[in-house]
Amino acid sequence: MTTTAPDSAAPLRRNRDFQLLMVGNTLNGIGSRMSGLAFPLLTLWLTHSPVLVGVVGASVVGGMVLMGIPAGALVDRWNRKTTMIWSALVAAASYGTVVLAYDAGHLFVIHLVVAGVIVGAAEAIFGPADTAATKSVVPPADLATAMSAVQGRQGVTGLVGPPLGGVLFAISRALPILADVASYVLAAIAAALIRTPLPATHEGEHAEPMMSAMRAGFRHVWRNEVLRPTVVIASGLNFAANGFMIVLIIVLQRRHVAPGLIGGTETAMAVAMIVGSILSGWLLRRMRAGLVSLLGMTVLGLGLTAVAGVHSLVLIMLVLGLTWLMLPAVNAGFLTYVMLITPDSMQGRVQSALMTMVMSTTPLAPVAGGALVQLIGGEATMAVFGGLVLACALLALTVRPLREMPLLSEVTPAGAAVEPALP
Repeated sequence: MTTTAPDSAAPLRRNRDFQLLMVGNTLNGIGSRMSGLAFPLLTLWLTHSPVLVGVVGASVVGGMVLMGIPAGALVDRWNRKTTMIWSALVAAASYGTVVLAYDAGHLFVIHLVVAGVIVGAAEAIFGPADTAATKSVVPPADLATAMSAVQGRQGVTGLVGPPLGGVLFAISRALPILADVASYVLAAIAAALIRTPLPATHEGEHAEPMMSAMRAGFRHVWRNEVLRPTVVIASGLNFAANGFMIVLIIVLQRRHVAPGLIGGTETAMAVAMIVGSILSGWLLRRMRAGLVSLLGMTVLGLGLTAVAGVHSLVLIMLVLGLTWLMLPAVNAGFLTYVMLITPDSMQGRVQSALMTMVMSTTPLAPVAGGALVQLIGGEATMAVFGGLVLACALLALTVRPLREMPLLSEVTPAGAAVEPALP
């Protein structure tokens, strides 16, 4: 079996297949941010219950975590192009039933929960397949730049999706969800147009048993001296950062800040992600990936801790923007490193294992945040979460393999031929 290698001489802006992935995922990301806004509002309209809003909100993440365990093994044994197409179409069909039920006047909360779980499961499969496809269509030398662009894409979706979703929701409660259905269909079409072969990595071979394949991804992560401590630290960071943002919204509401102005905090972070993604490639070419990660985590911890003592909304937006500025480089550096050191036959399983481990603490963040607000107050809870991020950064400083992560240009891609040293 032969595959077409990506053209290392062509810049990313002329890399047709990478641009298809970017366009499809950007449209899909905007759609997901719109439905992410509409689902809690729709639940509140149906039930007037904040508890059920939380249940529905957790459904997508729950589906991702549950499917994250087998997803990687499936991605590595299925054609990745076909996998992206069908997982996007399954998500579109799931949310399509919500639109039809709303239009018929028979929409219930359990329907929203089930639809969210199905979409989360589809996303758990689509994500690793998309990452593996990116490695296939982008030359190793351009991976850091490509992943920086992916981080910028997240900023764009955060900037465009929520306000557009709000406008569509004002027209019709199901319209943002219908827009997300269309975005999944467009993502499937973009994947179908990719020309680079994206076959199953075990095509023509006897695939290993499913349980063994599932364990292999987690085993690969846990045995790596860089990945093992990183996923532990990242799960703590993810828990603390998500908890912080939820509590920040509660605190701003208690200060009687208008909802539109509260959304300004997300706008500030989205703009920072876009600017940071532009700087990310330049930074990663000049600084070791480990140093970038440690610096970014430290800035994040200091910034979130500082926000706990700030009352000016403008100053909060400014601090959050500066705090988020380095995150694209941190994420792009780590993801590129993982893609480079992971054999193509393991890409799906390793990416899925990382996602499952890092996101495993996310559903606990709203519960912990709400409980702490009741016990010690909003500002103190923000300080606790900010301090936890800072503690994770200090812990990372003690991990020698993480500190010594090299320049990405010095990492030999897994499976690449190594030239013998001259005598």
